[in-house]
Amino acid sequence: MEGILLPNADGQWEQIVVFFRNIFNSLQEGILFIGEPLDIILAVVDVLITSFIFYYILRIIRDSRAWQLLKGIVFIVVLTIVARVFSLNLLSFLLLNTISIFSIAIVIIFQPELRRALETVGRSGLNFFSFRSSGYLGEKTATTDSQLIESIVQACHDMSLTKTGALIVMERTTPLGDLQDQDNAVQIDSPVSATLLKQIFYNGTPLHDGAIVIRNGRIAAAKVHIPLSDNYHLRKDFGTRHRAAIGASEMGDTISIVVSEEKGTISIAIEGRLYVLDNSDALRTQLHRLFLPDEEEKKPFGFFRRKKPKNVLGNEIRPTRKFLLMFVSLIAATLLWFFVQITINPITSKTFNVILTYKNTETLAEKGLEATYPTETVQLELTGRKNLLDDMTSREIEAYIDFSQVDQTGIQPVEISINKNTPFYTRTDYVTPEEVTIAVRSYNENAN
Repeated sequence: MEGILLPNADGQWEQIVVFFRNIFNSLQEGILFIGEPLDIILAVVDVLITSFIFYYILRIIRDSRAWQLLKGIVFIVVLTIVARVFSLNLLSFLLLNTISIFSIAIVIIFQPELRRALETVGRSGLNFFSFRSSGYLGEKTATTDSQLIESIVQACHDMSLTKTGALIVMERTTPLGDLQDQDNAVQIDSPVSATLLKQIFYNGTPLHDGAIVIRNGRIAAAKVHIPLSDNYHLRKDFGTRHRAAIGASEMGDTISIVVSEEKGTISIAIEGRLYVLDNSDALRTQLHRLFLPDEEEKKPFGFFRRKKPKNVLGNEIRPTRKFLLMFVSLIAATLLWFFVQITINPITSKTFNVILTYKNTETLAEKGLEATYPTETVQLELTGRKNLLDDMTSREIEAYIDFSQVDQTGIQPVEISINKNTPFYTRTDYVTPEEVTIAVRSYNENAN
């Protein structure tokens, strides 16, 4: 039942095919495969946590190019398994070589998504232990945040009327120190005001070429160069400034605002996607929604309250799609659990030699009896999970005779009891010997 990982790709895929066959064989073991209540609880927790991780990853990449690439890779993997099962040699050869190439290129292909996923996980983990809401523009009051938003909205409104190009990058929980510390960046560290923003992006000033970075409610730097996004969904009429806005929004949870120099439109980029707004009022609405804390979060223990998901520019997951992602994540985690249990931690057997011990000899003496018994070594075979049996030693297993069950004199067989001292399920296949013969007599007989 235990799979052998061969050093070549053909052997690895053969192992996957054998895995599906072994599922049915393993399920025939019944309670040995599923385990006792503790085993079931740990398995359920393991699968649920893995499902949550899969669902989290799928949510991150659902609106990126990686989603289409992932569906293509899954299709190739499934087709490869089918080809191996039905012995389609030519198709298997082609697909196995394709998979070998993908195994090398997958890190390069998914590099932006992997970076974004790690940043999101790190940001979520830090926010869990933080007492500060991730939506704030800094450690300030909501009134100060409102004033800052109004300054940005007013500046964008005026610049859109004059068709002045602008790019404003706003830090949230993902630090933007690397942008601020660029050699070409001009350090400002100034309060945000509509007048200053319009002056920076005025065509006649040397600072208008580039972006400004707002950190902790202040303009940290200007003339900042932003890495351009390679998002192929971007419309052709959008230029370098819009592509830079998307590139900035791909840096964790950064928000970027762009004013078009050609059309005077105001756009906002969130999580790698660009949204063209109708006017400055729409920008105000979205900034309030993104940065100002909810009333529930202000209340005591608001962190533990169930929060209604924010509808940020309609970029929410539909209930049916959300359920589908959860279902796919659960199925993938369950199959992966089966794969680990069958190939990495399979059901196996192990033989132990245990010294026979005796319990409750004092109870025998209280009954006026004494016994003569041999000193023997008991051999037993246990069947269970490989990792569990590998960690078990003969010292952890007890083979004993309980004299509390002996009530009469004479030569009689007594069954050997086994205590495996583990909360996890294992099956005892055989015990040799299963019983020993002891001679029991009373103290009166010894006196005579």
